[in-house]
Amino acid sequence: MSQEAPVQTSDPFIQKLHEFYGSTLFQQKVSFWSSVVASAAGLIVVILAFIAYFYDRNKLSESVVLGVAGVVAQFISAAFFYVHNKSTSQALEGFGKLVKLQDTKLAVDLVARMDPKNHDYMYMSIINVLILRNEPNRDLTPDLVRALQETGKQNKP
Repeated sequence: MSQEAPVQTSDPFIQKLHEFYGSTLFQQKVSFWSSVVASAAGLIVVILAFIAYFYDRNKLSESVVLGVAGVVAQFISAAFFYVHNKSTSQALEGFGKLVKLQDTKLAVDLVARMDPKNHDYMYMSIINVLILRNEPNRDLTPDLVRALQETGKQNKP
């Protein structure tokens, strides 16, 4: 298992983003391995139930109790896996939003370093990207292109 090098930056947002990622990664590993352990324990108990049943068929109650316990453990592990998958997808979604925020911050910082006469155009470009970033992808139909052109002509002084 490789150790990640610590982030070398003075930007507190980048540091927090890296901490969030590390924490989320650790929680996902713990969640996954808990699911695997619960599943293995359930499987072992079910196998023990079969062994107990075939070892002494007169003691059916012991094997039934073990079998039920194993099945319950399997359901618990299935619930763990379900929760793990849901939390993973939510963490990825949240991390994606943080990366978009980082990209936006970086873009604004880069514009601030540019020639001041280009600031207005570049800030408008960033705003356009931000507005369109969360829009659903749609095909450019001729009607949509025409509508965009007409809107652009109306907004020009």
